[in-house]
Amino acid sequence: MTEVPSTSQERGPVIPVRPQPNIYTVLLLIAIIALGVAVGVAIWRLTATMPTGYGLELKHIFKPGSPLPGLK
Repeated sequence: MTEVPSTSQERGPVIPVRPQPNIYTVLLLIAIIALGVAVGVAIWRLTATMPTGYGLELKHIFKPGSPLPGLK
């Protein structure tokens, strides 16, 4: 914890002060959340049925060598 010295000449009690949140920490958290949402939307879009998505199964996303549905 950070300590703030007393302003008077006497040695008084030391008051513990919590450090201020850093703006870069907040920006990093926002970026991580945005990345998670983007990956989730992309996987949902790939696995959704044909009018809204591509109709792929998860095995087609993670195994590129497996044949795609509808192709022979």
